[in-house]
Amino acid sequence: MHAYKIAAIAAAALMAAACDFTDSDRQIEDLKKELKELKESNSALRQSYIDQNEDISRILEEIVTVTGRTASLRSDVESGSAEIAQAEQISESIRQIRRRIDELESAYSQVSAKNKEFKRMIDGFKKVISEQEDQIQLLKDEIKAKDLTIAEQEVTIQKHEVTISAQDETIRRQNEELQATVAKQARMLYEAGMQLEEIADNAPEVSWKKNKEKVDIMTQDIYRKARLYYQQAYEAGYEPALAAISAIQAKIQAE
Repeated sequence: MHAYKIAAIAAAALMAAACDFTDSDRQIEDLKKELKELKESNSALRQSYIDQNEDISRILEEIVTVTGRTASLRSDVESGSAEIAQAEQISESIRQIRRRIDELESAYSQVSAKNKEFKRMIDGFKKVISEQEDQIQLLKDEIKAKDLTIAEQEVTIQKHEVTISAQDETIRRQNEELQATVAKQARMLYEAGMQLEEIADNAPEVSWKKNKEKVDIMTQDIYRKARLYYQQAYEAGYEPALAAISAIQAKIQAE
C-alpha cells in the first residue's frame, strides 16, 4: 500500500511541476517531503519484519535448547543422579522464554491481530512451553519423592534390622517401580519427539532468503533430534515409536 501511495505522490509531483501555478514550488516541496516520509516508513516496516523473524528464530532456538535440557534431566532422574536444582534452573529458563514470547506478541500486537499465521505460531510456542512446564513439574515431584524415599530408607535402616523376606519384597517392588519408570520415561521421550516434530512442522514461513535458509537448517536439526528421541523410546520398549521413526525419516529426506 505504501508503494501505491509513493507512486501517486510522485505522479502528483510531476503534474504540479507541469502546471504554471505561483505556489507550485511549495507544493512540489511538500510532495517531496511526504514522499521521503513514506519511503522512510516503508523502510522501517521492512526492518520490523526482519527483526520479527530474528526474534522468532531466537525463541525457537531457546525452545529446542530447553527441550534438550529437559530430556537430559529426565535421563538423570532415571539414573538417580538428578538434583532439584537442575529442574529449578530449567524452570527459570522456561519462564524467560515465556517472557520473550509475551514480549514478541506485545511488540507485534498489530501484526498478531491481522495475521492468523503469526497468532497461530505464538499460540504454538505457548503450548509447547506449557507442556515443558508440566514435564518439569512432574520431574520435580519425582526427584522429591525419590529424595524423600532415600531419607526414609536411611532412617528405617538405622532403626530396624531388615529381614531377608523384607529385602526380597523390597527388591521385587523396586524392580516393578524400575520397569514402570522405564516405561514412563520411554513414553516421555516419545512425547518429547512429538513436540519437536510439531515445532519443525510449524516452522515459520519467511521470505528473506537468508532467514529461510536458517529456518530450513534449524528445521532439519529439530527433525533429527525428534528422530533420536523416537529411537531412544523404541529402544526402551515403546513400540509406537517405530512408526514415528519411519514417518519422520521420510520428512527428513523430503527436505
